[in-house]
Amino acid sequence: MKEESFDVVVIGGGPAGSSTATVLADHGQKVLLLDRERFPRFRIGESLLPAGWELWERLGVVDDLAQAGFVVKQGINFGMFGSQDDVVLLTAEYPDYFKRPWTYHVERARFDEILLKNAKRKGVEVREEWSVGDVLFEGRQAIGVMAGPNRGATHPIFARVVVDGSGRDALIARKLGWRRPDPILNKIAHFTHFEGAFRRDPHDVVKFGEVIDGSAMTDIHTIDNGWIWYIPLANNIVSVGVVLDAKLAGHIKGGPQARFDFSVQSSSKISEWIRGARQIMDMHTISNISYLNDNFVGDGFLLVGDAAMFIDPVFSAGVTIAIRGGIYAAEAIISGFSDNDFSAKKLKVYEDKIRYPSERIFKMIYNWYEILASKDPNNIISRARRIPLLRERFIVLLSGGYDKMDIERILTAAGETD
Repeated sequence: MKEESFDVVVIGGGPAGSSTATVLADHGQKVLLLDRERFPRFRIGESLLPAGWELWERLGVVDDLAQAGFVVKQGINFGMFGSQDDVVLLTAEYPDYFKRPWTYHVERARFDEILLKNAKRKGVEVREEWSVGDVLFEGRQAIGVMAGPNRGATHPIFARVVVDGSGRDALIARKLGWRRPDPILNKIAHFTHFEGAFRRDPHDVVKFGEVIDGSAMTDIHTIDNGWIWYIPLANNIVSVGVVLDAKLAGHIKGGPQARFDFSVQSSSKISEWIRGARQIMDMHTISNISYLNDNFVGDGFLLVGDAAMFIDPVFSAGVTIAIRGGIYAAEAIISGFSDNDFSAKKLKVYEDKIRYPSERIFKMIYNWYEILASKDPNNIISRARRIPLLRERFIVLLSGGYDKMDIERILTAAGETD
């Protein structure tokens, strides 16, 4: 049987896997990345965060992103419980926290392809349309994978380290029984794209810093038992998604399209914005939105991105956490090569570093759903209109500054704790 050998095998070419592979190849490691799909391929998660700039600089893709024609995102609007006045949070109001006070709305197919092509440029061997049938273990130590072309024969590919970036498939976590859905965040999302829907004029909402022509905001609007995202993309396309409590969604008659239509109609603003627009994509669904695995590392392997955890999309944290985690994972592996130690104990520095920001955003997400459940019109997001310190702290956290801010400091600014 054919055999191959690499320093590191990465399963999955999404943001986490490609970032891990890029940093490793930059350091001189022999890296193989396998993905069962052919890029570009559709993914959701289109709203990025200003905290991404330092990560994109580390990967070397800033120029590629600038040339891609993505829509500039200048902030976020919250429409809370039918109020006519949105809560507008602009990173430019407090620009000193980030390299640039804006970011992008991206078509993930193109964004992910940019990251993967960059990995190839850095020396990663990338094989698309290759499937991983299993991860090989010797005792508790991962030693490689069984993989081959889609619908073809598999063969062993050995490696000192296996990086699982297989996304929601969570190959290793499922194999080891580590995956833990979050019962508090038992949500379901239905989403699609529209052509010709309403787009805000940035001059109407951007009141701090430079108004960038053609820029957009991420809109989040509450509805009964959930919320709606509204993300303007390039080429007159808008991404619209509804996130509902999974148990309550089952009471809405019909399938995903019917639940989506019913939910959108419950928001007078969103339903008006898409009136006359054309739905150009079949309805997509993600269920059991949030999970957090028991462990992210073991002897000879690491879990990155959605293979480690899946974060509710309300604050657009997923891509930033995935790339940051990929970089942290690569740094831990590089350290392992320095002293020939790939034990779970050695690699756990990655898990410790990425759990820190992820735990902060999970706390913020829990608080969000408490706000939805209470339907309190005087909630902390609405109060951010009139409390400058609260607004500043919200903006920092929601721009991806998880190392700079936490929910406890936000609640303190809101006057909810001593």
